[in-house]
Amino acid sequence: MTQAIETQSATATATALKCKECGAEYELQAKHVCDCCFGPLEVKYDYNAIRRTVTRQTIEAGPNSIWRYRSFLPVATDNVIDVGTGMTPLVKSHRLARAWA
Repeated sequence: MTQAIETQSATATATALKCKECGAEYELQAKHVCDCCFGPLEVKYDYNAIRRTVTRQTIEAGPNSIWRYRSFLPVATDNVIDVGTGMTPLVKSHRLARAWA
């Protein structure tokens, strides 16, 4: 079920995208590959901002979806769409565990 959810405005903790191979940096945008070397891009974070604003309590107080981790997602909008991603329980598979024992 897709729904628009209201979230508290999050402090931007993602500052840029950085190539894992050559170190080239890019603005935050929908991009996953470096233009220079085709290496993968990783999110560059402001760890001081994370230390100041993110706590176990702020994460637990978030919605029961992936958006509770919003401070770690490179998304710059207050109007997020929730498609029910996240909060999937881990279920032990006894039969599979016996097969690999």
